[in-house]
Amino acid sequence: MMRLCPFSPSSFLLRVQMVRAAVCSCLCVCVAHPAVCGPYPLIGQLQGKDALFRQYSDDVRAARVALAQGKRGNDLPLRFYAYRVKKADTIIRIAARCGIPYDAVASLNRIETLHTPLEGRTLLLPTVPGLYVSADPHLPLERLIYALIKKGQGPSFFLSLPGTAQTTHTREKREVVCAPQALFDGTVRAFFLKPFYRFPLASGRLTSGFGARKSPFTGRLSYHPGIDLAAPMGALVYACASGQVATIAYNRLYGKYVILRHTDGRHSLYGHLSAVRVRVQQKLSVGAVIGNVGSTGASTGPHLHFEVREAGVPQNPERFMEKFR
Repeated sequence: MMRLCPFSPSSFLLRVQMVRAAVCSCLCVCVAHPAVCGPYPLIGQLQGKDALFRQYSDDVRAARVALAQGKRGNDLPLRFYAYRVKKADTIIRIAARCGIPYDAVASLNRIETLHTPLEGRTLLLPTVPGLYVSADPHLPLERLIYALIKKGQGPSFFLSLPGTAQTTHTREKREVVCAPQALFDGTVRAFFLKPFYRFPLASGRLTSGFGARKSPFTGRLSYHPGIDLAAPMGALVYACASGQVATIAYNRLYGKYVILRHTDGRHSLYGHLSAVRVRVQQKLSVGAVIGNVGSTGASTGPHLHFEVREAGVPQNPERFMEKFR
């Protein structure tokens, strides 16, 4: 079992230093000649005929009994196993077979969305249900989970996981905060499930993609934080997902633009509008009319500039729309 350190956000740096100096004890009970992935026993199949899977299932049951008895920290039978994802697997199926919430599998393995490809990837499977997040979160979902744990769904603690090339891209130890029995709240779950966003126009042609491109004004290489969709002047612009109007403004770059704050924590921006048909703080359903296509601001012709942002950072909108898949 792991050697665990109680988690307190106010003493974060001290805890990280303590964890780095700690020595982990044995992670798993051994069976005769088990397959391994680094320090973790490697489950071949999520079926009862697999000896390691049977052992894992027994350990999950033991962990649930310990939690029901009020055990915490070092008294919890926390162990980890590895499993290489098969073609037909999904995170929902894997979690159901293992008898633990998908919240635990997703957070421990830094899986950002339900749509993240997993085939061929080696996942860690914990015996204790709960949330697991890096002590130094970087990914948007990790930041949300870390903030959720700080708010407190119960006692939390640090642990140090030996790394493997398959699970952490490095063999160095990975410091993790664990909150036993904690689950995603509504915001985190919506962020993780992330249904595909609808296309913001009835029809439109992609004329400029996300990222590096030649500026249509200077001809120099520049960064484009969204995508441009050509459409007729005055064409209706639709909300890509439900949410609330956060900003209506004008500047020399975007012209008239609207920013929506969505229930999954992301924001979307609609630029170069000729007209705006919503008001600030108005709640919108997916597909609600926001405004009309225009050519205001730094524009070479009628089109919609569309952005999706996570924690204020622009993301490629094509990742979020089924039309581009």
